Amino acid sequence: LKVLHQCSEDEGRRLKKREKNRVAAQKSRKRQTQRADVLHEACELLEQRNRKLRREVDSLSEEQHLLTEALRAHEPLCPIMHCSFTSSMLHPSARYLTIFDFSEPVKSLF
Repeated sequence: LKVLHQCSEDEGRRLKKREKNRVAAQKSRKRQTQRADVLHEACELLEQRNRKLRREVDSLSEEQHLLTEALRAHEPLCPIMHCSFTSSMLHPSARYLTIFDFSEPVKSLF
């Protein structure tokens, strides 16, 4: 009878331990799923930001290309580019401003 009672207690402890372990595993899986959801959401946000930044890079590259082409088209017509002095002769902080005399009205170049 005592052995039977001992087996019953052992079985009860084993079942209690098994239930506790099942609950702990369930909580662990839930936390893991929540972490995965948070990471997935963060990944989505980063991918959206990446796409936006790539569009911005493309737009800025196109703008740079257009401005470079405009500068190339302008260079042959620009009187400043054909002056006899070099830019190193100018003060660095006011490189292009010092070549103009603002005391007289400027005549149209075009």
